Amino acid sequence: MAYIPKALLRRLYVKGSMQVTSEGLSLKLRNSLAPAALNKPPSIAVDDKPVDPANVRVFIDGREVVEPPSDEKPLEVPLGSEITLLVKGSYSKGRHKVTIGISVKGYGEGSFDVEDEAL
Repeated sequence: MAYIPKALLRRLYVKGSMQVTSEGLSLKLRNSLAPAALNKPPSIAVDDKPVDPANVRVFIDGREVVEPPSDEKPLEVPLGSEITLLVKGSYSKGRHKVTIGISVKGYGEGSFDVEDEAL
């Protein structure tokens, strides 16, 4: 399977979007690259600690994704769409490093990390 370069994937992150909410840590991605179909749920680590996938909620253009993507039922992510990741848990305001791993049908897998100030 092909590997998607980190430098390309980092362009997805919306700088300044990281926030601490009552539910956890929220951040936004914007698909500015190409229409895509995710065939696995994203993997997330916050401050180098892996997060259980059950504790990650995914929203595309404000609508929650309830069924995890698979090869049989990939999650379509249109060009220009906004993806919100909500990592459930107790997080403090301040700087956090979030590592995101994705698998895109037809393109391959990749991961990237972002560091930002959570407000």
